Amino acid sequence: GASGGMFDFPSGALEKPASVTEEQWSFLVSKDAPIDESASAVADILKACAGEIAKDKAAKEVQRLRSELGSDSCIVCIVGGTKFQEDESEELVKVMAPKLEAAVGSNVKFVTGGMPGVQEAFAK
Repeated sequence: GASGGMFDFPSGALEKPASVTEEQWSFLVSKDAPIDESASAVADILKACAGEIAKDKAAKEVQRLRSELGSDSCIVCIVGGTKFQEDESEELVKVMAPKLEAAVGSNVKFVTGGMPGVQEAFAK
């Protein structure tokens, strides 16, 4: 099949990536490896890959924010639920937002994801 060179399958795809351990790789290349351990090795490899992608995306987003908002700014991300559980919570956010902005000045930038609830109340 493809892994044997048919269908123009790239031979480089069968080489061990640097991020994969020798033990993980051994479970993938051995026909005698237990299926459960091979499956676990694949899951571990993909989990690590997804983690690296997430870190890379986060780093790129931080870089984008810094270029838009200024590298000398402190960036504070506002997070919270899309619904308030208590009436007092919404009031607290609405009162806190302008006080924080007034207290810290232009060297601090507040960022939200534009979600309803806490983020929207803070931004208004």
